[in-house]
Amino acid sequence: MKLSELSKKLSERSLKYKFDIPEDAEITGISYDSRKIHPGNIFFAVKGLQSDGNKFITEAIAKGAVLVFTEEESDSVGKLPVISVKEIRKYMAVVSGIFYGDPSSKLKLIGITGTNGKTTTSYLIHSMLSEAGYKTGLIGTIEYRIGDKKFESKLTTPDSVELNMILNIMAIENIEYCVMEVSSIALSMDRVYGLKFDTAVFTNLTSEHLDFHKDMESYFIAKKILFDSLSENSFALSNIDDEYGEMITEETKGHKIFYSIDASVKNKKDLNAKNVKLDINGIKFDLLRSGESTEISCGLAGRFNVYNALASAGTVLNYGVDLNCIKTALSKFEGVPGRFQKLQMPNGAVSVIDYSHTSDSLKNAIDAAREIIDDEGKGGSLITIFGCGGNKDKTKRPVMGKFATELSDYTIITSDNPRFEEPLEIIKEIESGIKSDKKYEVIENREEAIKKGIEVSSPGDIILICGKGHETYQEVKGIRSHFDDREIVLKYMNQNSGNAEA
Repeated sequence: MKLSELSKKLSERSLKYKFDIPEDAEITGISYDSRKIHPGNIFFAVKGLQSDGNKFITEAIAKGAVLVFTEEESDSVGKLPVISVKEIRKYMAVVSGIFYGDPSSKLKLIGITGTNGKTTTSYLIHSMLSEAGYKTGLIGTIEYRIGDKKFESKLTTPDSVELNMILNIMAIENIEYCVMEVSSIALSMDRVYGLKFDTAVFTNLTSEHLDFHKDMESYFIAKKILFDSLSENSFALSNIDDEYGEMITEETKGHKIFYSIDASVKNKKDLNAKNVKLDINGIKFDLLRSGESTEISCGLAGRFNVYNALASAGTVLNYGVDLNCIKTALSKFEGVPGRFQKLQMPNGAVSVIDYSHTSDSLKNAIDAAREIIDDEGKGGSLITIFGCGGNKDKTKRPVMGKFATELSDYTIITSDNPRFEEPLEIIKEIESGIKSDKKYEVIENREEAIKKGIEVSSPGDIILICGKGHETYQEVKGIRSHFDDREIVLKYMNQNSGNAEA
């Protein structure tokens, strides 16, 4: 694509995107990272949270950039135009969409947002569509999938340049559906601006990322952007049991569909779950829609996964996937790495590894484990091991300390990814919320904490290890070292005969 062609296409969209080309050139790519600039690239000098791209304009030009955009007042460098624009992230998203041929319009794009459940819901939808025979892609926290190919994920939602590039590859590979996790930060920072979503799914909203959003209202407004962007031909699925579930759809143009365990259905396309049964082996419930009931069985554990299953079923039903196919996909689904992932222990206890790293997700995981223990009636105890990440939302730390100690029989507070904070200072903030007199202890070393949890477990117990889930590293002072909760459990699980008690 030539710069002149890009300029023409931009001006066709809006006068605010128009720019003059003093000298035409072939565009070979787009980047906001000067280290990745190649001859013929456009460079976006974006001011980020940690670095300012404007400091690297000269470097980008020296590497062969043919055009530079910035939000700062700037003059051309030699013959090379440096163009000042407003809302540079939106501008970058629009330019990326044009350069890659508007790829989101060439497939059905499904976006899932919410505090908890995005990853599992995206995998479930991907599984159901694949079971129905559709070529499906996935973009999320753990990985990206393009058909049978898998790629490591670096961000839950990539920046607009990478996002349009990935979607373009999917379009070339004839992918029919792309299921994507959409974070509130991505929405706030215009990473998905201009994408044509065919379906938006809302899971729930609880306190998280308040270091970025500052308050729950701003957090909610960010999530709502996804639903406000929908067209009249699209679908908006929402959890009506959540206090934000109806509000998030108020301004949407999409067809509204709600799912619930507690509420009664309003419309024929709404979904209900009745007769919910939970145990360590999974969930069973009756899925109700349009007066029709289907018995569902799935190996995922916990009430929160009933919601994830409903959201997923509600999504694919709009695309002609029948209930029998949904039922088959759920029965075959093997789960998501690090999402309530179960390991049967030789001593009769069960270790559960879960990514829950927010106050609400921790409470949900604990409630799910407690409900399983109570239903099994073996007199088992709940041992919870968790920590909080450094340089992240601090408001959740005392709340997580309160939930863990009040709802568990025995709690071990440990280190997560302290990053650049002192681990013991994070732990002190967790302890500040503890009001319960139930037994807990602090073991800063995460491996030792998991080992202790295993040592004190007995038959019927659940050892709930929270915070890291699928992650295979621990970050301390900017250095990432290999650490995998699952590997640690496997290392020590044979050392306990099951005689100790919590």
